[in-house]
Amino acid sequence: MHHHHHTDYVEVVSAQGPAKLSGRMKLIFILMIAIGFGAFLYQVAFGSQVRIGWISFLHNFYFFTGLSAAGVLVAALMPATNAMWGRPLKRFTEASGAFLPWSLLFLAILYAFGAEHVYEWAETRPDAELYPAKHLWLQKDFVFIRQLLALALLGFAAHRFVGLSTRPDMGLAHEKNPDLWPQPNGWRGLDEEVGLSQKKQGWWGVCYCFLYAVIISAMAYDLIMSLDYRWFSTMFGGWNFTAFMLLAFGSLFLITHLMSQRFGLEKYMHPRMYHDLGKLTFGFTVVWGYLFFAQLMVIWYGNLAHETGYLLTRFKIDPWRSVAWTVFAMVFLTPFILGLSKKLKMSPITFIPVVLISGVGVWLDRFLMIAPSTWYFDRREGVYLDGVGTLLLFDVLMFVGFLGFFALVYANFLYKHPKMAISDPKLDMGINRH
Repeated sequence: MHHHHHTDYVEVVSAQGPAKLSGRMKLIFILMIAIGFGAFLYQVAFGSQVRIGWISFLHNFYFFTGLSAAGVLVAALMPATNAMWGRPLKRFTEASGAFLPWSLLFLAILYAFGAEHVYEWAETRPDAELYPAKHLWLQKDFVFIRQLLALALLGFAAHRFVGLSTRPDMGLAHEKNPDLWPQPNGWRGLDEEVGLSQKKQGWWGVCYCFLYAVIISAMAYDLIMSLDYRWFSTMFGGWNFTAFMLLAFGSLFLITHLMSQRFGLEKYMHPRMYHDLGKLTFGFTVVWGYLFFAQLMVIWYGNLAHETGYLLTRFKIDPWRSVAWTVFAMVFLTPFILGLSKKLKMSPITFIPVVLISGVGVWLDRFLMIAPSTWYFDRREGVYLDGVGTLLLFDVLMFVGFLGFFALVYANFLYKHPKMAISDPKLDMGINRH
């Protein structure tokens, strides 16, 4: 496919001005929020099993927080590694960070109203003699206060990084179209602003990458692994943050296609850029599979009896068994086989179905980490109680609510800023690849 040399992207992007979400789309998103959070409030206020509401809440809060944090990570990796390939889509992935401040609110709601319904240690701390370290570590206030502070720190780093990235773009857009774009406060002139932005983005980008790895791992340990505190795996944190990276690269493939069409920027999105995104999605599919297998191997050859229960529950016991094999097929097997094709990865039309399968698989994977550890278990009979179908139904409704919320704050951020990093010196190299 012949690729033209484009030089008009600054004019095209700055001529668009801040966009507004159409009334119809805004209504759709608000309806999605109403459906999801309405179902949640119904379960919590009137449902016979309040726990259904809180399991769904924790699951989807965790899923979208991970997606949001990993979205900013993809943007931060570009200046941190001096990468040029993804500069045209940098703004599309930065906008994911708009959800992070709201994550704090959702975590505070979980802390204030829902902890006792899903965390065993929120009411009764682990036995001091059997679990001395966990007795100290898993105190409700201590867990949530450190998680709130960590999430606030991650949100601050994301805000600083994205602010440094958007500022010179706003200034350049103002110079091109002063009627459409406001000039940033304390503007020092384009050359100085771009130089300063590039230098600081590199520093904050690296800083964010480290914070992401530590904080998302800590979140996996504190909020997910502690649901079944008798079980532990040292690889759990790393496995979780790489799964979110897989989710971010996959969803970015879809978002780039949708947003570049919405704003008429398809001509700047090189097929090789989609190929690179596809390769990264494929790569993290392999990493997910590798880390899963590595955990399995350690448990097997180390003959770690205390760690087998977690896996046996999910792979051998109904109703979780079918979910576990579905997750394996959706997150690893299908994307791996289809992702081997170069041709599939170069076109959004052929690869978007693959990333959708992968994304739903990651969502189910998070469900499988949370639900068996929190659902009602009859110890005398050795079976899980009925109602998992109802749980999954409400979980899907809660997903619809969170997705509507995520889409609303995402669009609210993206539409107010230039849709590409037009002041970025490496943008030209990203667009005009040969």
